[in-house]
Amino acid sequence: MSALHGKVVLITGGSSGIGRATGERLASMGCHVALLGRNREALDDAVRAVETHGVQGLATPADVTDSEQVKAAVDATVAKFGRLDILVCSAGLSMRAYFERSKLDACEQVMRVNFFGSMYATWHAIPHVKKTHGSLVAVSSLTGKRGIPSYALYGASKFAVTGLYEALRVELRRDKVHVGVVSPAFVDTPLRTNVLGPDGKPWETPPAPPFRVWPVRKCVDRIIRLIVGRKREALLPGFAGMLLGFDKLTNGFVGDRMLARRFPPEKS
Repeated sequence: MSALHGKVVLITGGSSGIGRATGERLASMGCHVALLGRNREALDDAVRAVETHGVQGLATPADVTDSEQVKAAVDATVAKFGRLDILVCSAGLSMRAYFERSKLDACEQVMRVNFFGSMYATWHAIPHVKKTHGSLVAVSSLTGKRGIPSYALYGASKFAVTGLYEALRVELRRDKVHVGVVSPAFVDTPLRTNVLGPDGKPWETPPAPPFRVWPVRKCVDRIIRLIVGRKREALLPGFAGMLLGFDKLTNGFVGDRMLARRFPPEKS
């Protein structure tokens, strides 16, 4: 029997991509899963997939940028299952554009979804997760650990999530709450086909990633290992830690030059 059997999980961004795949994997391990997202039809379909594993699922339609809607989703989860053991913040919005060319309202929307969406869910979940000595997990990005040209706003939102969770790790240690961050590189999800440009609208043809795009299951593997092992961090790929260390040793000189070539300004 899995160590997570019987646990109750709430996942934001649960109707597709990393969120949905994580929900299905946790369901296969015996977890009851609540999925939060805006698309009710997609949520219902994801819940049906979760329930094929013999566990209970729950669709909680909500916009992560609305604190009251997120609170209602957390409350609905606790009302149905009687507890909340694990929160996974997976909702996200990608944007690839040089900062000076970007519209401010587009920048603000990325911050609302990626940072405030995680912040609201975490804030409302903390009282419940403290009771179960459970886990708070945020899906961040390698762009939240190293500045990447053309991902200034997306990276800033992920840096903010990482900073929040690093502080929470210390603040909640006495309450025996596990706080962890998963930072993947490019992952093959629907997010890849809905990358925003400088005007806040999806690119008609999304810019091609200059590095490998990893399968969703690899990211989910990292998330599960982080939760089961109650680890503070997981990277995808694993060797990214070595590269980040080398980047610091060279004061970013090598990384700056390489990234400037790999991520040139995109044409609007």
